[in-house]
Amino acid sequence: MSRLRVLVFMGGYSTEHDVSVTSGTGVIRAMDAEKYNIHPVLIQKDGTWIWSSRELSPYQKNNFSENYFYALEGPNACSEKNPPLSALPSADIAFLALHGKWGEDGHVQAMLENWGIPYTGCGLLASALAMDKVLCKAAYLSAGIATPPYQVLYRDDFKGDDLVAAADKLGFPLVIKDPVGGSSIGMGIAKNMDEAGEIVNRLFKNSARLLCEKFIRGGEASCGYMEGLEKPLPPTEMRMTTREYFDYEAKYNGECREVTPAEFPQELTERIQQLSKKAHLAIGGAGYSRTDVRIDADGKLWALETNTLPGMTPTSILPAEAAAIGISYSELIDRIIETSLKIKR
Repeated sequence: MSRLRVLVFMGGYSTEHDVSVTSGTGVIRAMDAEKYNIHPVLIQKDGTWIWSSRELSPYQKNNFSENYFYALEGPNACSEKNPPLSALPSADIAFLALHGKWGEDGHVQAMLENWGIPYTGCGLLASALAMDKVLCKAAYLSAGIATPPYQVLYRDDFKGDDLVAAADKLGFPLVIKDPVGGSSIGMGIAKNMDEAGEIVNRLFKNSARLLCEKFIRGGEASCGYMEGLEKPLPPTEMRMTTREYFDYEAKYNGECREVTPAEFPQELTERIQQLSKKAHLAIGGAGYSRTDVRIDADGKLWALETNTLPGMTPTSILPAEAAAIGISYSELIDRIIETSLKIKR
């Protein structure tokens, strides 16, 4: 039986570069060398792509790290700025361990479709839609999915009264975020108008639009959805420790306890699972995704966002949810690849 040739993309141009490298590293180490011919591809922040024309050896796979790319030398070492995909080794599929802008927003997906290379995760339209939280909210609302009330601020014609109007409409605490940011980078929660002004001024330096959103008091959960499973993935509950909300520090520096499966009543668990599937379908998702939700004091669910390429480190939420129903990390990667190869783009 011949092995599948897999390009594993990681890194990228966004602020989530390091998280993506961690995801890609975990994926490569867990891939079965007897099933896959593995070619890692690192996209650096300056637009340089680094790869080797040779597949990883089993030893390299088991000990893979970012240092692999910087140790490449000789005739097999390849490095090029914004190369055509035809320059890469031929592949049966691309495993996307990318996150954030350019990697998760449809750009790479469009390139791969243009070259006829199958890839993991949602298609280019769903990826672009989910990446833009304003457009994603519109998709939610059209599908009858509750999402926190919001207002959009535009940098080019922004006036202080616009922020006052948003605060009057949505109240405090007020969530303010870059609508195309990821990993809770580029956001803040203001408790008063002074804090709101500071956050807006800071975020407008890098963003032309800002999303102001009503803060939903209560609990927070995240739930993955995978096509083709016999039973749905269980949700994960986010229990804050030192943080007020599930921000970058909480996600990646251990300042939040992630409980998987969540210790919710069965009825609430099932509603979160149904919402995850409904959100996936609302954006036109394919393969798999993960949706973040807030749970208010009355038990009402509010969809925050859908991640079309959720984190894939061994300790990430989606792998933890899969493990809770008996799917190992390595088997999860197999299932993602198998499902993705069946998707009609």
